[in-house]
Amino acid sequence: MTGRSQATAGLRVTSLKALDPDVYAGRRRALMDGLQRPVMVFGMGSALGGGTKSHGALRYLTGWDGHESASLLVLSPQGARLIVNSPFMAPLAVDSVPELAPVYAPPANWMSLIRLQVPTGDIGLIGIDELPTGMAGQLALVLRDDVEAAGFLDSMRLIKEPSALQVHRQGAAICDTLFVALPKFLRPGTSALSAQRELEALALSQGADYCRTWLTVRPVADRPRYWPSETGDFVAEGDQVLFGIALTVDGHWAHGIRTGSVGPLRQDHAALLRIVSDCLEAGLALARPGVALADLADAMEAAFAAGTSGLDMRAAQRFRFGHGLGLSYEDPILTDAFVQGYGLAEFPARPAGKGCILASGMVLELHPNLFLPRLGGAALGEMVIVTDQGPERPIRYPLAPRVFGQD
Repeated sequence: MTGRSQATAGLRVTSLKALDPDVYAGRRRALMDGLQRPVMVFGMGSALGGGTKSHGALRYLTGWDGHESASLLVLSPQGARLIVNSPFMAPLAVDSVPELAPVYAPPANWMSLIRLQVPTGDIGLIGIDELPTGMAGQLALVLRDDVEAAGFLDSMRLIKEPSALQVHRQGAAICDTLFVALPKFLRPGTSALSAQRELEALALSQGADYCRTWLTVRPVADRPRYWPSETGDFVAEGDQVLFGIALTVDGHWAHGIRTGSVGPLRQDHAALLRIVSDCLEAGLALARPGVALADLADAMEAAFAAGTSGLDMRAAQRFRFGHGLGLSYEDPILTDAFVQGYGLAEFPARPAGKGCILASGMVLELHPNLFLPRLGGAALGEMVIVTDQGPERPIRYPLAPRVFGQD
């Protein structure tokens, strides 16, 4: 066995593009047919994980990932051209998306390349809110925020093709692998940090191209904890365990959350988990075609209000109960029905008109949660693929709380 094959033994590496290139070409044609005018799409690479929305739009149309660098797609009747902002990424772009005639150019030269595709007039841009100021300055003479094009593209992304759904299922299977493996790494005397590092490495070895976890292991689960400075404490008997996974396979997000304890689960912590579980079940019951997503979100809110009616909620915290999943961690339109209020003194109401009607092929993450100071926390997260037969839940690991340290 060669040194290279030894180094990669046991790894399952995904291809540069899991979907057929014709899928991306069809998406670009649909966008151009719908707009009937040129458009540009800016995207950061995947290195920012869930912190970038522009990456999902560019990835949807091209399959391209600039990783830590930025890229610009120019679409016009003359064809498609990908401009990459890193000379180190250009060879990979040429190899992986040759149909886009990729070229490296610093932003100062972007204008001349754009004019080869669109000789005159201004051009709308999708992803302008993440465009760095320096790049925006170079494009100021042609640039405008194309809200109409962004909305059209967002609507195209609502329903996933069967091939894309299959990649989401592959991500869900990796989540299952991590949930099963957690007890091996989470024992008294170890740290949540060491468990995170082992599990994230495991996800990459199983075919994920990105994985970020949060792992709160404390007597009182106070919030999602991600970073070495907040996850380094040693695991101890009586700790709550909240474990969240967010990963991608070929850019397609998978996401799940489970709750447990080190040793027997306390009754007051079990009561918090029942509130969250009832909230999740209320959402799952409505995750079917023809239901207004706002009604699903309202049903979760009603279950949450009923479960917490006897608790002092003045200092409680929670993050949004769900969002869309796709090539963005918070896929557009579907996410709008779930308001984000984490860290705010009062959870805001949903703006009027937000949400859509559920249809087969949409993908959601439902993750109700609750954090009460001095008492504890609870969270459950479940991927949902909307189908004509009802909600498909591709993560198979049970929702029941796991007791750690006794295996």
